[in-house]
Amino acid sequence: MKDEAALVDKALDGDESAFEQLLHPYRNGMLNIAYQMTGNTEEARDICQTAMIKIFKHLKRFRPGKNLKNWLYKIVKNVANDFYRKKKRDERLKEEHKKMGVSAGYSPEKDFLNREIREKIEACLKYLSPREKMVFLLRDAEGFSIKETARVMGSSSQSVRTHLCRARRKLRLEFEKIYPKGRWSNEV
Repeated sequence: MKDEAALVDKALDGDESAFEQLLHPYRNGMLNIAYQMTGNTEEARDICQTAMIKIFKHLKRFRPGKNLKNWLYKIVKNVANDFYRKKKRDERLKEEHKKMGVSAGYSPEKDFLNREIREKIEACLKYLSPREKMVFLLRDAEGFSIKETARVMGSSSQSVRTHLCRARRKLRLEFEKIYPKGRWSNEV
């Protein structure tokens, strides 16, 4: 990748091409995190679009020498958390207006990863808190180190380890409840 500092400078001068080059290596990871948080491709795209606007707006705050990937993922995480809070609030309103026949269901697209495994993992991710889910996704799905995950989450390494341990334990238990070993052990 080209020198990030030079691309940041060019992007700050209004060079849209430099901004695209700066984000290009991280787009799939950002979209994956947003998708795993929402379970919906369109919502994930909306989160990424909002995150990119915030990234562009606050690019001048990025300090050269810092880890750009961590900074970008932290913004996506914050936008996803805002989305999650809004979604929870909307779900409460929908419950209150159930008489009006408002439907809260949707079917996420299965366009990347193996469909069967993906469905199993998604079913189990629903049992994690937003913080556990984000730690799990950053560490295990995106390959961040404990230290990098802590920076993105704005917490300590010990907190990340604790949430990761809880997330893995919950996922294992839920996975085994929903999909008994005899049914999935040879598939995975």
